[in-house]
Amino acid sequence: MNAETSRYFTVEQLEELAVAKYIEAALTPEGDEREELLLAAKRFASRAKMKSWLMGEMGIAPPRRDYH
Repeated sequence: MNAETSRYFTVEQLEELAVAKYIEAALTPEGDEREELLLAAKRFASRAKMKSWLMGEMGIAPPRRDYH
């Protein structure tokens, strides 16, 4: 188990980690390292969506940020 899976993250932190990984991937030349960064970004984004949905189902939805 690595640090990413054993630590508690808020929805906002997961979203920020996903964005950071996407940016890092965009700045990385094509190849295995870039693909790993993209996979990590997708995992963080998926975890954020799932956690947000679960919190909404329990009636404790986190405050949403308005990006527009």
